[in-house]
Amino acid sequence: MNNSSNNKPFFSISIPAYNRGHILEETLQSIIDQSFTDWEVIIVDDGSTDNTKEVVARLSAIDSNIRYVYQENAERSAARNNGAEHALGTYLLFLDSDDAYKPEHLSKLYELLKKHEFPVGMAFSNVVYLYETGEETPVIPQMTDNAAFEYLLLQPITPTRVCIHKDVFKRFRFDPKIVIVEDLVLWVSIASEFPIYQLQEATAIYRIHGGNSVDLSQNSYLSRYKGLQRLFNDKFYQRVSLKIPRQIKKHLLAECSFNMARHFEYVKQFGKMNKMLLLSFRHQPNYRNKERAFMFLSHFPLSAPFLKKAASDGRESSTIHDT
Repeated sequence: MNNSSNNKPFFSISIPAYNRGHILEETLQSIIDQSFTDWEVIIVDDGSTDNTKEVVARLSAIDSNIRYVYQENAERSAARNNGAEHALGTYLLFLDSDDAYKPEHLSKLYELLKKHEFPVGMAFSNVVYLYETGEETPVIPQMTDNAAFEYLLLQPITPTRVCIHKDVFKRFRFDPKIVIVEDLVLWVSIASEFPIYQLQEATAIYRIHGGNSVDLSQNSYLSRYKGLQRLFNDKFYQRVSLKIPRQIKKHLLAECSFNMARHFEYVKQFGKMNKMLLLSFRHQPNYRNKERAFMFLSHFPLSAPFLKKAASDGRESSTIHDT
């Protein structure tokens, strides 16, 4: 299917790639296999030292809709933004270099956008998880009317699932100062001003592997915590932050603090674990109390009275749906 009325493609797909030559061809093949053919791909090589450039050169010689852009290593937010700068299409997609699309992904998105008269806004599909043992389709809640802002704060939406009108990207972009949670920050920023639509079909493929799974040996939640603090407190995001309910902020920060505590427990730095547990208590006293208590008492059994007092002090309601 090709719906272009001029020489510009309907979809522009930006793919940041850093040393992904071994898997990039499979990712690109999932685009080549699309039933909807009105697309272009911009591969942004983020300073790779492998054969990424050669893989793209070989494929672009076969299909001129595949383009290559090189940049010095600047991480994925800068690479995605760079791809968008070079895009010619009406709608921008951000496919991660280790993910893929089902053959009907672009056609389903096109039909959704057409249904809503090609809005200046954002759409996202549902997703399939691809494990080494096969595919799994998770149960993903349906976004209700007028609830997009909170939905995007609380549901993990990977860039591979997202489609954004190019005019929206003139207003909001990926923040290079934020790592790990840069996608969430962009989605809620967009939702603060533009309409959001959900494609119920699971047409995006998210590959589960060691590079993207939670690794407790690495304190990845520290970067997430810092990114959320920038969203909540930096004057650059003040207008967006004011729309986020206080209890959601508390929930997200408590979740990060708890997972940082899990990291420090894993690396046997129990003093730092203790500090993160107390920080989690401070953000939201009634969050995962049984697990926090078990961690605390497993390594600091003589501190039980203090833990009981901390739990007692936080008995006020703190559900994430409060405003």
